[in-house]
Amino acid sequence: MATGKPPRSKPARALPRKAAASTQHAARPRAARAQQAGAEEPAATRVQGKARTVIYIHGIGNKPPADVLRCQWDKALFGRPMGERTRLAYWVNRERYPVAEPGNCDARDVGPALNQSVQRALSTLGLVPGEQDLHLLADALAQSEQERADLHRLLDELQGTSVPGSVQAKGAIDAINRVLLRLISAALLQDVHDLFFVPERAALMRESLAQRLRAGGGPFVMVAHSQGSMIAFDVLRQLKAADCEVSLFLTLGSPLGLPQVRSMFKRWTGTRKLPFPECVQRWINVAETRDPIALDPDLTDDIANAKGRFENLAAARLNPDWQHNPHSASGYLSIPQVRAAVRQAVGVGFDQPVSNAVLIKDLSEQLEAHGPEYRHDVLIELDRRVLGHDPAGVRALLLQHVRQAAARTTGLSGDALDEAIELEDSLQRFVSARLTRFEIESLQDRYRALGFRRVWRDAGKRALIHVSGNVLHADAARTAYRARGQQIGWAVMDTGIAADHPHFFVKGERDNVVAQWDCTRRGAPKRLTRGDGTAFTRLDRHGHGTHIAGIIAGQCRASIPDASGTPGRTLEVSGMAPETQLYGFKVLDDAGNGRDSWTIKAVQQVADINERAGELVIHGVNLSLGGCFDPESYGCGFTPLCNELRRLWRQGVLVVVAAGNEGLAWLMRNDGDAYAANMDLSISDPGNLEDAIVVGSVHKSSPHNYGVSYFSSRGPTADGRSKPVWLRQGRRSCRPTTASTRTTRPA
Repeated sequence: MATGKPPRSKPARALPRKAAASTQHAARPRAARAQQAGAEEPAATRVQGKARTVIYIHGIGNKPPADVLRCQWDKALFGRPMGERTRLAYWVNRERYPVAEPGNCDARDVGPALNQSVQRALSTLGLVPGEQDLHLLADALAQSEQERADLHRLLDELQGTSVPGSVQAKGAIDAINRVLLRLISAALLQDVHDLFFVPERAALMRESLAQRLRAGGGPFVMVAHSQGSMIAFDVLRQLKAADCEVSLFLTLGSPLGLPQVRSMFKRWTGTRKLPFPECVQRWINVAETRDPIALDPDLTDDIANAKGRFENLAAARLNPDWQHNPHSASGYLSIPQVRAAVRQAVGVGFDQPVSNAVLIKDLSEQLEAHGPEYRHDVLIELDRRVLGHDPAGVRALLLQHVRQAAARTTGLSGDALDEAIELEDSLQRFVSARLTRFEIESLQDRYRALGFRRVWRDAGKRALIHVSGNVLHADAARTAYRARGQQIGWAVMDTGIAADHPHFFVKGERDNVVAQWDCTRRGAPKRLTRGDGTAFTRLDRHGHGTHIAGIIAGQCRASIPDASGTPGRTLEVSGMAPETQLYGFKVLDDAGNGRDSWTIKAVQQVADINERAGELVIHGVNLSLGGCFDPESYGCGFTPLCNELRRLWRQGVLVVVAAGNEGLAWLMRNDGDAYAANMDLSISDPGNLEDAIVVGSVHKSSPHNYGVSYFSSRGPTADGRSKPVWLRQGRRSCRPTTASTRTTRPA
């Protein structure tokens, strides 16, 4: 097949030793200069090696969701998920592929090997796979004669090569290989058409990569597969060395050597050869000679002004997946020479499991899972070492940077901007906000200069109904010791308290609820008292907080009628300590959901109340809430919320937390049926805090016979500590109700 190049006497192969040696020799002065520069400047990287961030850009066809695909590439290249150290430029055309390919982190990105989505794309145009299908597809895509001619020439180049797999393969195997070639060609044809002839799609492709570069974090390693190498080259060729530093540009299975692709690039660059990008220090092209997309496996003659900075690695059976799909991305990434080149660029400490991360793992995964416009709830933890010098100045600088970054994307300013991003600067050791991926990554690049340590996910919390009962024999304690909660203050951090409920307020007789604070609103929480009217009495519009408060300190007298309706004797229905003074903190919204930052605001408010009084005004706090816990992202019991509760505990405040309701899980069997299983290690956050009393649930009336409730979370914690500490009756408890809960079934 004609390629537009003079014929070669030898097949494409790995770079000769002489060329490799000359490349290494040319690299020595650069390495020496880099070492000298590093000695003159303080170390600014968080890992060993020059490159700090690896950026992936994927190839043709449909793909799994972005967070799954990045994890697949991480595992293929490094053997484990890498968190903030890698990013993915994701550009799948969701109009063409409305549903992402199914996949998980343990699978491999093998490309469109008999991909059903590609077959559906053909069938949408009324095509049946055959010899003329792809030419008909080219005709359907083209909007002009020039486009049609370009696509037909590209297709002829692809179909002119031998099919992947054994050259001697015949019969059914040969047929499968030819279908594979057609499917790969169809995916490439459509995506190449988008890049060169659909300006809107081309702009989205370029922006998917350019935004990950603009956020900072360099020097970079750029790993580009298939058409991703074309997009990456197009972006990098337009960048100056002062704008971006790419230590290593790695192209895998690249179609840049196809004559028609070079011809289309020539219209943009105005040069016969592909110009070596100014911002790139080293470029390595890797090609499996059986890969139909890398039809020309050696790009040495196609690159202008390389000056010894370009290397080519090509061989048969180089890709471990060559038998199934020689264009497999995971196969290319797992090639030993590819791994060695990346490791040389990033240093041996880059992929260490224990590192000083700025973006915590679960937040990094969330950034990839959503698009660039999505706003993420984050907690920015201030650096205590820097705060000691000028806390107000450090906070002001960080807030200024956050506002500037958000203003560029929202076009807002002042209070409107703060409201749009829900900026919360009243926390003592944190700043919370809702930021886009670009805004978060730009913060990460300047974390030292801006005086913060980490960016956490402002994790969601939800109400947990786990509570209490008479099996504790609290009535005996009240009778024998008159332990009714006199002179005890207790904070309920929940959905608020219905302070006008008769279990807490009877005019002239009792008023348990001293004050309340709404911590779900921006800014420092305002103290609400009975003089504030319904803002105080109707703060709980969900009912869960009133339920919890009633179990702690509710009290009423009522007569229970018999079967005939005749009133019986008057009974006293009482909480554990009915004379306790209650302080309500609304940290969950009216749907029972909240954030860590809201609870942290309440915890700091309790600490401030006690500190100002010089004694314990609030002696204990109850948190019947919780959320998921990722032990890979946090030390067990050391999430931001756990750290704040630990400080409160050391002030002398008793912290009582719900264990959680994750003790029951439904597991799917191979036959499709689900079965129930009780799960250990299911304590929720902040229930895994060591400095807290964690409460689980037991049967209402016969705990010794029936034991732990089937739904109650079980220990131990992820680091082996025994939790929960106490078990209490947690089902069908008698409780006060609000207007919002009177029509619901019992808890």
